[in-house]
Amino acid sequence: KIQNSSRMQAAESKPSLDTSTLRDISSLLSKGECYCLNEKSSHPHTNLFIGDNRLGLMSDADEQLMIHLQFNETVKVHSLTFLGFEGTGGGVDIERSPRIVKVFVNRPSMGFSDAEDVIPTEEFELTEEEIGSPGGVEKVVRFVKFQRVTSLSVFVEENFGGEESALGGLKIHGVPVAGTNMSDFKKC
Repeated sequence: KIQNSSRMQAAESKPSLDTSTLRDISSLLSKGECYCLNEKSSHPHTNLFIGDNRLGLMSDADEQLMIHLQFNETVKVHSLTFLGFEGTGGGVDIERSPRIVKVFVNRPSMGFSDAEDVIPTEEFELTEEEIGSPGGVEKVVRFVKFQRVTSLSVFVEENFGGEESALGGLKIHGVPVAGTNMSDFKKC
């Protein structure tokens, strides 16, 4: 009976993460394999990771953005922090800030039609107060679904009414899974 009880407890336990080891894992992105659909050439996705929310990422034709982030090793993701785009007046440009954001795990070739047809791994509805705060808004993901992540596709579906969307920065918090540097693998 004791063995059965132990097995049941182990089966019921969910993966957990020692949050003291969490860090920004943006440095683990394989920059050459990351891209964004519908980005304005003057405000590309690479601006999301430089730490200046006045530069940021901006959409081109409409408010939707599809940001694809490829890691160079397998990671566990704990949360994402979205930073508002600082407008010319000095505050966050709320109207162009993301309101509905969908996140997909390990879907390397996501397009806009896929994002509307596929159930997201995680979906966030950001508020004006959250995206307007100086440190941005950290959204914790359902950790059990973000255990062995090699890529994230972040779909900005809607903003707060602007013609285009703008995001000042993006931080990905998590930890690497030991010993899985994807750049060590050769393509067939």
